[in-house]
Amino acid sequence: MRARNAIVRGVGVAIVAAASAVAIAQASPSPWFPEEPQGYYTQTWHDGFRAGGVAANLDINAELLPNLGRHGEYRNPDLSPMSTEDFQDGFRFAYEAVVDFRVQHIAYPKSAAYGWGSPD
Repeated sequence: MRARNAIVRGVGVAIVAAASAVAIAQASPSPWFPEEPQGYYTQTWHDGFRAGGVAANLDINAELLPNLGRHGEYRNPDLSPMSTEDFQDGFRFAYEAVVDFRVQHIAYPKSAAYGWGSPD
């Protein structure tokens, strides 16, 4: 009898925990980050890449239209001219990848871009 009660309670707790996890996942969209490319990219480029991914996720979560110019970190990074170009390139690369994935793939999973029907 005790074992059965313990099992019933355990199952009840598991069901409540699963329902809570689903509700949390739906209430707060999770950020998505592209895989960071390796190779000849500089550390400054990688810094821009990470910043661009964060900025894009923040914009989308706030339901703002994508706009690189909104971000002062992109417009005027506190870097030398050569480093600024690398930073902005990495920032733009990640920002556009996140926006493309989250808007096209998640918000509109059956869009023509992914082989579903014709574009309207």
